[in-house]
Amino acid sequence: MAANSSSNTITLKSSRARYAILLLCSLGFVAGGAFIVAHAKPVDRWIGWMNIVFFGAGIPLFIRQFVDARPRLVIDDRGIFDRTLGLGVIPWGDISGAYIKSIEGNHFICLELRDPGKWIARYSPMKRSLVAANEALGFTAVNLNLSGVAVEPLDVLEVVLKNAALHSSRNV
Repeated sequence: MAANSSSNTITLKSSRARYAILLLCSLGFVAGGAFIVAHAKPVDRWIGWMNIVFFGAGIPLFIRQFVDARPRLVIDDRGIFDRTLGLGVIPWGDISGAYIKSIEGNHFICLELRDPGKWIARYSPMKRSLVAANEALGFTAVNLNLSGVAVEPLDVLEVVLKNAALHSSRNV
């Protein structure tokens, strides 16, 4: 796990290699779509256009993620900051526990919060609408998505649990 600036701070960035691969794949599918549009029968050209539209839409996203050097996840003495959640720093005092949940090789740290409603209220309306579906799948209201971050999920879980327990014992 990459630590940055102090031994108590963990700063993780998105994997640039992952977004470079996704960008190259998207460009390849767009080129393939253009080839289909140029060489297919008129009745089959819609397949090429769908490739161009669908994979072309990902190109600006992958470029933006590739050049974005900001930290995606910061774990420090204050708590946890996950830029993708849009919630700000979640202080250790609000975290009572955590566990790992994985789907299709994508790992998540599910945060057990003392007052999840406080954090759900900060979500955008769209994210709020997904909370019930996430919980039905065994997730919590607030989950750290570790996809695209070069880190061992068990290492992150260990740090989260240690800090949550440390803060909990200070308040006893």
